[in-house]
Amino acid sequence: MLLRPASHAVAPPLQTRQRARLSCCRAAGASDGLLQPRRPQRRVAGGGGGSAGGGSFRESGRRRFEPRDEGEAPVPQEPIQPRLLTTIIKEAASIEHLARITDAQGSRFNFIHTAAAFARAGKLAGSGAARPADAYPLLRGLSALLEPQLDDCGTREHANVVWACAKAGYAEPVPLLEACFARLADRSAEATSQGLANALWAAAKLRLAVPEQQAAQLLSALVAQQQAATPQNLANTLWAAATLQLAVPEQQAAQLLSALVAQRQAAKPQEISNALWAAATLQLAVPEQQAAQLLSALVAQQQAATPQALANALWAAATLQLTVPEQQAAELLSALVAQRQAATPQNLANTLWAAAKLCGSAAPPDVEAALLRLAAAVDERLVAAMNGQDVSNSLWALSQLGLRPAPLTQRLADVAMPLAPAMTPQHLANTALAAAKLGVGGTVLFAALAGAAGRQLQGFTTQNLCNLAWALAIADQRQLAGAAVALAQRAATAEVWAQTVAEDHGQLHQVHVWLMGLDGRGLSGALSPAQLRECEAAWEARPRGQPAASKKRRAA
Repeated sequence: MLLRPASHAVAPPLQTRQRARLSCCRAAGASDGLLQPRRPQRRVAGGGGGSAGGGSFRESGRRRFEPRDEGEAPVPQEPIQPRLLTTIIKEAASIEHLARITDAQGSRFNFIHTAAAFARAGKLAGSGAARPADAYPLLRGLSALLEPQLDDCGTREHANVVWACAKAGYAEPVPLLEACFARLADRSAEATSQGLANALWAAAKLRLAVPEQQAAQLLSALVAQQQAATPQNLANTLWAAATLQLAVPEQQAAQLLSALVAQRQAAKPQEISNALWAAATLQLAVPEQQAAQLLSALVAQQQAATPQALANALWAAATLQLTVPEQQAAELLSALVAQRQAATPQNLANTLWAAAKLCGSAAPPDVEAALLRLAAAVDERLVAAMNGQDVSNSLWALSQLGLRPAPLTQRLADVAMPLAPAMTPQHLANTALAAAKLGVGGTVLFAALAGAAGRQLQGFTTQNLCNLAWALAIADQRQLAGAAVALAQRAATAEVWAQTVAEDHGQLHQVHVWLMGLDGRGLSGALSPAQLRECEAAWEARPRGQPAASKKRRAA
């Protein structure tokens, strides 16, 4: 099973962008927008509101300004008008500048100023203007200021606060974040679609343990506003629901996806990709026509799509078992080749896996040519950065596609050996299967895979056991005959054998025949006579003309 696109993924590093008056930013497989602070309708203690009727005062005498970095606006030390203070906060040029403003004027902050400072800190941290960790001391201080002001805040302020913390990756004030989320859920009918989407995105980014009822309230409120929601809001909501593993009612998810399809011409490539990824992760029944419309919209913007967006879209199409036209698949692959310098190991592995799932061993000529160009573009640095899952998925995909691009296959086999101890049973079995079919790796790799398998046999499924034993036989790894017997013995136990199917039996028969040629005993003793007869019968009953080494298992 493929994880993350990311995550995997999962899910995947994104860019900041401007949209209308909203500051929009993308992160971890989703994008988000900042809401402008709402102006109060009443006077607020501690400095008044930001509207004309909110109460303000004039300062007398000359203002004092502390030293500042070149290009930064001066920081007034004397009391100033609340509305002007909001403006100064929103125009802070850096985290340090915003911290000086807070130091000088924080005692006069009302809830609007505090929420605005949160939002500005989040925007600066998320835009790359500062390291996220640099904002933590400031956010810690702002959290202390906001706690007694929470009841004054509206849905907009609550959404902006959790958004800002997510942008900076600041999950420290969990009680405060949970309080903001709970208040937003209680008043979800008053929130805008952007505020609702931002809150769900933030909860997913920060991995908050969102109560199911609160998440359901936000989702329901957003569905009610689906016609007013932007593609970004809709995609972020679907992405957040998938990331948080929320139990989204099928009808609500379908409504959100349909609303995005209706706005697909205005959607960015990442928003389309995120929606497809979410649909696949949530296991939605996406109508073929809607999927085709979204894919077509992404293909039209392929030059603007990131490697992550391209890879995730292909992964989603494969997971949803969609039919992707040859030309579209080839164009998406070619766009990924053009951006290979920005691709990650996961992007490569997900793309190869998706191609194998979509095409099997019969990739159309244009798709195969694009895959070979992609394989040739993969450098040693990218392969060296892969984890066990990436390596296993890549080798499995190439073996299913019937492609043996050198030097990629050999590089993958080389890095698989030191990664074997950390691989899951499924990845160990899939890697062995692929290496046997591709003819790469040799004794050292198979010994590493078999050794790692021997230490975690209890975690192997029936299929994993039979696949790995079969791979050792097909690769003629004679020095590992004992490992093959041990795998068969585990498969022969009552609780495991009850789960075996005809394909498993056929594979074990081949292992038996291979071992018979080595010691004359085969799997006698490892399997009972009745089990051996069952395996032989399954082998004899297999479809003729289907060589054992090319069988398509449910291994991926």
